[in-house]
Amino acid sequence: MIKRLQDSQHSDKEFSSEMATLGNVKHRNLVPLLGFCMAKKERLIVYRYMANGTLNDNLHPADDAKKPMVWSLRLKIGIGAAKGFAWLHHNCNPRILHRNISSKCILLDADFEPKISDFGLARLMNPIDTHLSTFVTGEKPTHVSKAPESFKGSLVEWITQLSNDGKLQDAIDTTLVGKGVDNELFQFLKVACNCVLPPPKDRPTMFEVYQLLRAIGERYHFTAEDEILMPSDTGDVDYLEELIVARDVNESQ
Repeated sequence: MIKRLQDSQHSDKEFSSEMATLGNVKHRNLVPLLGFCMAKKERLIVYRYMANGTLNDNLHPADDAKKPMVWSLRLKIGIGAAKGFAWLHHNCNPRILHRNISSKCILLDADFEPKISDFGLARLMNPIDTHLSTFVTGEKPTHVSKAPESFKGSLVEWITQLSNDGKLQDAIDTTLVGKGVDNELFQFLKVACNCVLPPPKDRPTMFEVYQLLRAIGERYHFTAEDEILMPSDTGDVDYLEELIVARDVNESQ
């Protein structure tokens, strides 16, 4: 699988140095960088091929006859992706922020294990390379097809409005509703809502997100390999405990 960067303004030395760094970044939930090529102004990056394509293609198949992705598989992918991002944020040296996350950046191998691509490339990419980000809820961030025509806000604003109106169920994929997993769906959506709270300090870290999603998927016995090391900041742990307690309280009500 080859990615072509358009008109990179970085020197050969800068590009080679960045590729050397990213080539050493290895984790179960990251797409392996196999190599790169520089020829005049061309910049080509070689990744390992992923048999099941992107998460976006699986959530929005071109073939309408294809069955929608089941919840347990979506949850597995969400947990794996969160694990990869948590490792980049907390355990990787140097720490890496993706800065261009979308369902098109989450690739799936033959076993549907999620692999994050394009990590660390944001500052090397020309704006023409970046794609319109899409979210795993099935809606684009700047146009919400399910919302009334009068609604002009973003996906986050629409979800927030539904939450405030007690209509959060309207945000969930109808193919998943009533399948015995509604409680898990709402728990997952609550974590997502916490990730986009207006005050940044109120948002969970990726370590916290990973741990919360793991708790939601506990009964499925997904693999527990490559556990993320606990961040040294004890504030993260305290916040995580608060969120877990709040989740348990909601479940009991």
